[in-house]
Amino acid sequence: MKIKIKIPNYLLYLLILIAVVGFFILGYYEGQYQLEKQLSINMAQLEEEKSKCTLLASKIESLEDKILELESTRSSLTIEAEKLNQELSNLIAQLENKDKEIMKINLTCKECYSKTAKIEDNLRKLKAVTDKLRQDRELLLILKTSPPLNRTEAKIYWNDVRSGLYKINQNLVPTVDTIIYYLDYYFDWYESFPKDGTQEQICNWLFSYTIEANEYESAISKLRDEIYLIVITDLGEALRIMVEIS
Repeated sequence: MKIKIKIPNYLLYLLILIAVVGFFILGYYEGQYQLEKQLSINMAQLEEEKSKCTLLASKIESLEDKILELESTRSSLTIEAEKLNQELSNLIAQLENKDKEIMKINLTCKECYSKTAKIEDNLRKLKAVTDKLRQDRELLLILKTSPPLNRTEAKIYWNDVRSGLYKINQNLVPTVDTIIYYLDYYFDWYESFPKDGTQEQICNWLFSYTIEANEYESAISKLRDEIYLIVITDLGEALRIMVEIS
């Protein structure tokens, strides 16, 4: 015969309560352990993220510094660019002014070249006139001297005149050749003058004046006229040039 032990209800409830409390406490500590473990993991991750954030913040700060530096550099470059642009504008203005000055100088040089060319042309004209007047002076010296009245001296004189005129003005040489050609005819008549002759003899001598003798004196007069004409023409040309260049 089995004996049944009847457990009081309050003990049963107490045991159940103890079991529940035990499980609760065990679950609490297990949950607390897991929570602390997860918290440690989360804290480690948080520290890692904080480290990353700090690094990123440092990079951001560095980038901001670089941005500020670049902004400062950009501002400096902008100011420098404005200065360079202003200097370039000034240089362009100076170059334009220099170009105008060069154009003025070129114009002045052209005027100077023109004046120089004109002066050189005037000098050439003056030299030509001076040379002619110098030759005219030598021609006038011929007019100042009278031909000798001696046949031999006259031949020497007119040959010297011919040599001089050949160098000065060859156009006068034919007239001198005519003088030389008729020289003997003239002195044949001239030397036939009767010394201590009577009036009749002198009259006969005068009437014996030949055409050839007259050609001699006519050629001398012609030479004088030609020389005067050359001198007067050259003087007129000299005066014209002097008026032209004055």
